[in-house]
Amino acid sequence: MGTLSREKIDRYKANGLRAYNQKWPERYDSSAFIRFWIRRYDQTVVSAIEDLDRSYRILDVGCATGRLLGTLASAGFDNLAGVDIAERIVSVSKRHLEQIGVSADLSVADAEAGLPWHSSSFDIVTLTGVFHHFFRPEMAIQEISRVLSPGGKVVVVDPWFPPIVRHVINIALRVKPHNGDYRFYSPREITVLFNRYGLDTEWWRRAAIHSFVVVVRRPMSPSSSST
Repeated sequence: MGTLSREKIDRYKANGLRAYNQKWPERYDSSAFIRFWIRRYDQTVVSAIEDLDRSYRILDVGCATGRLLGTLASAGFDNLAGVDIAERIVSVSKRHLEQIGVSADLSVADAEAGLPWHSSSFDIVTLTGVFHHFFRPEMAIQEISRVLSPGGKVVVVDPWFPPIVRHVINIALRVKPHNGDYRFYSPREITVLFNRYGLDTEWWRRAAIHSFVVVVRRPMSPSSSST
């Protein structure tokens, strides 16, 4: 990786960390943006997995304040973990989940650099409003696939924009990062990325006027083994 690419990565990472370590931690869930956009993501995730076994192990990548983990606990899932790149927002998540009596294994880590769990540790991995933050989505996908058990599912919920609007936003983000946003994708672009790294598309659909959900699955493999 060249020096310029390293500098660009550092620029976006620093921008995201400023947002989620300084700007957002204490007021993230109270903002109008979060109430309108992100809380609806949570119900989309629950709807996508509501028929699955409540004992399934779930990892929320980009868990922020633990809002989705709390929603999943309310839906009956109790084997929960979360990870976020921003240390302060993970601290808020720990406090919030303790207050509502939810137990979760929380860690501070960058999914693109490595997740602190053994291979095949989870049956479900969720990413809500997170995928467009990845500077190197391929590396994040490889890590997510590694910690996902054979037959496990990944649920991605992200903002939807008309193609021309998405293109304009992405050009603007090349000039000036915003809260760690790097690039917005279409559902097809996300499925193609996951397919490239061996995960099969189960389905995708528009979740609302402003978002979509993609569900992919790691194939069952007799040769798969945990580390």
